[in-house]
Amino acid sequence: MKRNEVRMRIGSVLLGIAVAMSVLALGGCRGISPEVVADDADDNSLRVGVFMGRGARSIGAYQWLALTTMTRGVKAVPIDGAAVRAGVLDKIDVVVMPGGRSVQEAASLEKDGREKLKAFIRRGGGYVGTCAGCCLVMQETKGHPNMLGIVPFTFGKNGGFSHADLLIRFNKRATELAGIPAKTPRIRFSEGPAPVPAAPVEGANIETVATFASDINSEGMAPKASLVGHPAAIAGTYGEGRLFVMTVHPEMDVEDHPVIQGMFRYVTGRELEWAYPQRRRGQLAVGVVCDDSFGIETATFIQQLLREREFDLVPINAKTIAEGALRHIDAILAPNGLKSAALSAGLYENNLARTKEFIAHGGRVIAWGSAAEAAQKYAPHDVSTVADQKAALRALRAFASEKTVKRAAFPAPVEKPVRAAFYTDKGGANFPVAEILKLAPEYELTFLSAAEIASGALTNFDLLVQPGGGCHTQYTTLGTNGTAAIERFVRGGGKYYGICAGAFLGSQTTSTNRPRIGLAPYKADTPEHYRGWGPVRVKLTPDGLDIFRGSTTNRTMIYWGGPAFLDGDPVPDSDMKVFGRYNGLHINTCSDKPVMPLAPKAAFVGGRLGKGKVFLSAPHPEKSECNYDLVRGILKYLTGVQPTAVSVDRGRDAISVFFQYSQRKEVAQFYMNKLLPDRRFDLSYGKEVDDNLLPHTDVVVLPTPRKIDLTKGLRNFLSNGGRVVIVADTPERQNLAKTFEGATVVQTLDEIIPAILK
Repeated sequence: MKRNEVRMRIGSVLLGIAVAMSVLALGGCRGISPEVVADDADDNSLRVGVFMGRGARSIGAYQWLALTTMTRGVKAVPIDGAAVRAGVLDKIDVVVMPGGRSVQEAASLEKDGREKLKAFIRRGGGYVGTCAGCCLVMQETKGHPNMLGIVPFTFGKNGGFSHADLLIRFNKRATELAGIPAKTPRIRFSEGPAPVPAAPVEGANIETVATFASDINSEGMAPKASLVGHPAAIAGTYGEGRLFVMTVHPEMDVEDHPVIQGMFRYVTGRELEWAYPQRRRGQLAVGVVCDDSFGIETATFIQQLLREREFDLVPINAKTIAEGALRHIDAILAPNGLKSAALSAGLYENNLARTKEFIAHGGRVIAWGSAAEAAQKYAPHDVSTVADQKAALRALRAFASEKTVKRAAFPAPVEKPVRAAFYTDKGGANFPVAEILKLAPEYELTFLSAAEIASGALTNFDLLVQPGGGCHTQYTTLGTNGTAAIERFVRGGGKYYGICAGAFLGSQTTSTNRPRIGLAPYKADTPEHYRGWGPVRVKLTPDGLDIFRGSTTNRTMIYWGGPAFLDGDPVPDSDMKVFGRYNGLHINTCSDKPVMPLAPKAAFVGGRLGKGKVFLSAPHPEKSECNYDLVRGILKYLTGVQPTAVSVDRGRDAISVFFQYSQRKEVAQFYMNKLLPDRRFDLSYGKEVDDNLLPHTDVVVLPTPRKIDLTKGLRNFLSNGGRVVIVADTPERQNLAKTFEGATVVQTLDEIIPAILK
């Protein structure tokens, strides 16, 4: 079948109907049985060539391979430069060019391959690209030679730090051409281009269908060019072919996959349906290292693992490992194609301690080909080297059949632990610090409500952690008595650790409608609007380096709308210092309006107040495992006691549980006191159900379901074999539970564990 016939099979009339119904259709594309996969492809299948050669790299390339492999009516074929030069495009309908390094992608294609790819599109082939795949079709520049030059855009100055979600505004043409609603979703940005118009290209009819609607410039003090208004998605024709490219990564988030459906809808005229693989209870969780290009052989092996569904595959790289990914997997696959530098960045260097801990707790690293050769340089005794993919599969199966490794015991509590109180009430939402305190034997964690704080309960504690969430809600919930009790507590010798909203709360009032306690002589600046969130660089001052001994000067951590501190009015009987300053100008904003820069305002401040101590942290070091040392340093600064780093060993028989935490005290206590110490469970948690985690989850627990919207993703999770446990302890929740057909409904928190184990 000719490519034009494939693309136009539906015809312009049917495509118009599909576009008109797209908003309704997109919500129902995820409920396919996990057994329906692309290996049932027939002659009518859409043949998609996924470029997996040099240049296509990291988790984005894996995601594209997984998505196309697990799609009904699609035959996904891994290709590389050599395959393109050998004529593979004669048997392909659409080429997917993932992100990575566009210069490397162009070089690996070589001149002949680049010309064949251009001719493929010109004769009627389809092209879908993200980030580097978008760069590849633009006009070449001195820094980006050998681009295809088939769209009338060239490179602007990109604006920012990797791995931030930016607002992307789709216009009416996106709806008309591809059925993508004219909305403004957040989509992952990873140092992509900011295209600028260039000279027209003969035979090309290209237009902008989405633009950037937010900015990021969170690393370094030098201002970078704004992304706002630059094209973020480009679509159109080149000769008889169609292309749809984006500077961002919609493949990285399940919530953005309807955008990918729109990209294919425009390029092929077809409606694609994903068959997300669902974890089966007892499966071996296998992390696939994605810090380099795979190549065809490794990509084909990954496809085999995805289709046969013998294991729960999880893509990992240096960044996700630093954020704690190894705590949720059983084995690591380091595939052929992974070079020495990539292996070093992923499993060693800054992640060496995490990799060693993973192995010490019973994890296994299996490597072959180039990755096995590289591993010999770093940890020859800690890696199982195998000959090829078949041997890797045998090693995985053998490992899965081994008896569960005995897990280490929790350290015994100390005789006189630090008595830590954690605010758990309206406006508070921050579990990571509570988890650190709960597991550390030197600390005794207790959750307190606002009413308990207001009634004087802090007199029984040494430390109060005031978490992130909503400052104004926390203040009004505490009331005059509660805020006054906190100030008395600190001045009398207590320690106050305020994070984000809690840092706002401890600062000084800037206006009559923004009341604060005023524990420190600093006030938060007042941006014109909420800045948003994203990674931010913080530069520690000499005083900060004295607290965080052994730390590097610059640290990257998550910012989530917190304060940027300026000097305020003096506070009686206090001695405060700045411990860290922002080293980035702007953060991922929620609109295209300008905001005041973060740098060089203070991010960490604190010191003595009366007989007590204060530490205000505007960003969130606790949201990434790689910054837990900062959290422990803060706690030691305040209390004089360093909490021991303790984690729950994952056993290969552990049940993967996602727990939707809430601000209710009894829910927090149940999670920390009952679920967390139970070695039978591998836990993840969040304020909202994370659709990206659902394919790797056995059971979702909803202790306080709040709204009907949560059922959208969970219904597919249930139909694909997942389990949902709902606590229906009120008539309202009992009515909500009735909408979850197939869910397990219990009436009390204590019934959750038996329901999970059932």
